[in-house]
Amino acid sequence: MAAIGSIRKHSTILLVFVGVALLAFLLGDLANNRGNNKLSEQFIRVGNDYISHYNYMDKYDVYRDIQKKNKEDGNLTPEEDFRLGTQVYDELVDSLIFSNQTNYLGITVTDEELVDLVSGPQPHELIQQTGIFRTDSIGYSMQLAQQFLLALQQNTLSPADSLFIEYYMQIESYIIKETFNKKYLNLLSGAYYLPKSFAQKISDEASLKADLEVVQLPYTSEIVSDDKISVTEKELEKCYQENKYRFKQEEEHRDVEYVIFNIEPTETDLQDIENEVRQSFEEFKQTDRPDLFVNRFSSDSRYDSTYMKRGVLDPGIDTALFDAPTGTLVEPYIDGDYWKFAKLLSTQVRPDSINVSYFMIYHNGTQNNPRKKAEADKIADTAYMMGMIGYDFHSLAKQYSDDEVPENVEQFSQWFIDGSGGRIQMFFDTLYKLMPGAVMKYEERGLTWIFKVNQQTSLSKKVRVAVARKQITASSETINKVENAANNFANGTDTYQKFADAVVAKNLDKRTNDRVMKMTYTLPGIPEGGREIIRWIFDENTEKGTVSQVFSLENMYVVVALKDIYPEGYRTLSQEQVRTQIEAIVKRDKKAEKLKEILKEALAKNESLSTIATNNNTTTNTLSINFSDRNFGYYGPELKVIGEILAQSSTGKTEILQGEMGVYAVKINKIETPTLDATLTNEKVDMIAQQNKNMYQNSVTNNGTRALRKMYKIEDNRYKVM
Repeated sequence: MAAIGSIRKHSTILLVFVGVALLAFLLGDLANNRGNNKLSEQFIRVGNDYISHYNYMDKYDVYRDIQKKNKEDGNLTPEEDFRLGTQVYDELVDSLIFSNQTNYLGITVTDEELVDLVSGPQPHELIQQTGIFRTDSIGYSMQLAQQFLLALQQNTLSPADSLFIEYYMQIESYIIKETFNKKYLNLLSGAYYLPKSFAQKISDEASLKADLEVVQLPYTSEIVSDDKISVTEKELEKCYQENKYRFKQEEEHRDVEYVIFNIEPTETDLQDIENEVRQSFEEFKQTDRPDLFVNRFSSDSRYDSTYMKRGVLDPGIDTALFDAPTGTLVEPYIDGDYWKFAKLLSTQVRPDSINVSYFMIYHNGTQNNPRKKAEADKIADTAYMMGMIGYDFHSLAKQYSDDEVPENVEQFSQWFIDGSGGRIQMFFDTLYKLMPGAVMKYEERGLTWIFKVNQQTSLSKKVRVAVARKQITASSETINKVENAANNFANGTDTYQKFADAVVAKNLDKRTNDRVMKMTYTLPGIPEGGREIIRWIFDENTEKGTVSQVFSLENMYVVVALKDIYPEGYRTLSQEQVRTQIEAIVKRDKKAEKLKEILKEALAKNESLSTIATNNNTTTNTLSINFSDRNFGYYGPELKVIGEILAQSSTGKTEILQGEMGVYAVKINKIETPTLDATLTNEKVDMIAQQNKNMYQNSVTNNGTRALRKMYKIEDNRYKVM
C-alpha cells in the first residue's frame, strides 16, 4: 500500500533511528517465566515476582541485534555488551514495578489515547525520534501514521512488511509502558499541598539574618593534636550505636587490592619488530601479488580491495598516495601500535552507490524446482532482450521472475553501495560501468540474474591501496617472563597479609579499589576481561583475606586480594572503614570538649574575642549570615551552627558552639527577624507554594524510580553469569 511503501523508502534510516531511540527509553516487556532450575526461573526477584533468565536473555538478544545493526562493523565491545545487559535489567525491573503500582491504582491507557500518541497532531516523542512515519518534505506525517494504523487494524499489510510491523509493535509497547510510568509519576507529583502557615514559616526563615563576631578554635589545632587524644573501646561502641544510621548500605560491596603485571614489548622486542618490518618491505616492493603479501604479513587484518575516497585512508597514506602515480610506495612508519607500509595499486573514477532493479530465474533441475537449464535460458534470454529494447522492467519482472515482485515500483529497486563487500560488491564492480537504463544478464550456478541500472551518484576519484600492518607487541619470550613474575608473586601469597608483605618485598605497584559492587564492570587499569575478576571477588567461596590465582587477561596478568567484605545492611564496628570513621567522631568530640573548656575559661575572665584570638594564635572575623546559607563564612559547611545562632532571640552575649570544623566563640551583634509588615500576600504564598511544588516534582521525576525500587526486595543474580 502507499503508506507502507513510503515508509519502506527510508528503511535504512529507520533501522538506525529505531535502534537508537528504543535503547533510550526506560521501558520493557515481560514474558512468561521459563527455565530449567531455580536460578533460571528466579534470575531476578522483584518483591514477590520473578524475572526468569530466559525472559532476560530474550530481551537482551533483541536489543543486541538492534544495537549491532547500528554498528559499522556489526560487533559490540565487551563493555558495550555489559552496559546493554544493565539497561535490559533496568527496563525489566522498572517495568514490573510500575506495572504493579499502576494496576493497583487502576491507571490505564485507553485505545483512544494510544491512537493519539501514535498518529495525533502531537505524537509521542519516540514516534518523532525514530522517524517511523516521516516524509522528506514535512518530517512526521500524521496522515501516513493514520494510514498505517488503519491498514494494521484491517490486516491489509503484506508479508513483506513484517519487519516494519515488528519494529512498530515494539515502539507501541514502549509508548504504552512509558505513558503508564508518566501517569504514575504525575500522580505522585500532584500529591503536594503547602498550607499558608507553612509558606509563612518558610518566608520567615528565609528572611532571618545575623551579624556576628567569631573566633574559631579548629580541631587541627596543636592544642588538641591526635597524639594528645585517647579513646576507649567503650566510647567507640557508644558512638557507633549513636551513629549506626550512617553505616547502612543497600547493596553489598567489597574492598580489594591487586597487582597488575603488564605485558609490554622490551627494547629488544621493538628492534626485532622494526628489523622484520624493513626486511618485509623490501620483499613487498618486489612482489607482483601485494594482496597475498598483505594477507600473509598482517596477522590481524586482511587485504581490502575497496576503492577509497580522499580522506578515508590513514592520513600518512592518504596524503602520500592519493595524487601519486600507480605503484607509488609508502615506506614503513609507526602509527599507534602498528608498523605500516603501503602501495598504490590503481586509481578509478567511480560513484559511491548505484540504484538497480533485478529479478531472478532459477534452473536448479531439482524436485523443488524442476525447470531445466535450457528452458530457463530461453526465459532469461527473452526477458533480457525485452529489457534491452525498452520494455518496462517492472512489468517484465512481474511476468518472468520466480520470486515475488513488489507491486510498488519504488520498492522494486535497491541501492548498491561501493565498499559493501561480498556479492553486492561483485555486482557493483560490474554494474557501475553501465549507463543508467542499461540491462545486464548474469549467470551463476542454479539461477540467472537480470539487472537494470536505474541511476548512480556523482563520480569521484578513488584509489585502491595495499596496506601492510604489523602490530607492535611483546615477544613470546617477554610474555613468558612476565607470566613467570606473576606466578612467582602469587605462589605462597595465600593470605592478605602475605600478599601485602610480598608487594613490599618485591617493590610492586599495588592498586586499591574500595566499594566494588557485584555489577561493577571492571577494576581501574583493567580495560577488558575485568568481569572475570569481579565474579571471583563475589564468588560464595571467596572469603575475606583470600588471594586469587593469576588472572590471564589481554596484555596483562593480575593477582587480586579480597581485603574486606561489607554485606548489605549495617556495617559493623569491626570493619576498618567504620572503625576509622567512628574513631574520628569520638576524637572530634573529645577535642571539642577541651576547646570548649579553653573558651569558657577565657570568657569567665571577661577576655574579649580579640584577646582570645591572640592568645590562641588565630583571628577574629566579622560575618553576616542568613538561614539559607550552607557555609559559615570562611569556615566551611556548618549548618548546625548557623541554625543555633539564628534560633537565638537576644544579642550581645557570646555563645560557645561546637561545629564540624572546630569550636566557635560567637558574639551576635544584630539579628534581623520578620516584622508584622512582612506577612505574606496571597501572591507571595502562591509563589512560594509553586517553588516548593516544583522542587518536589523534580524530586519525583529524578528520584521516583529509585525510591520505588527501595519499596521492593530486589535480588539480582546477574553477577553469577555476566
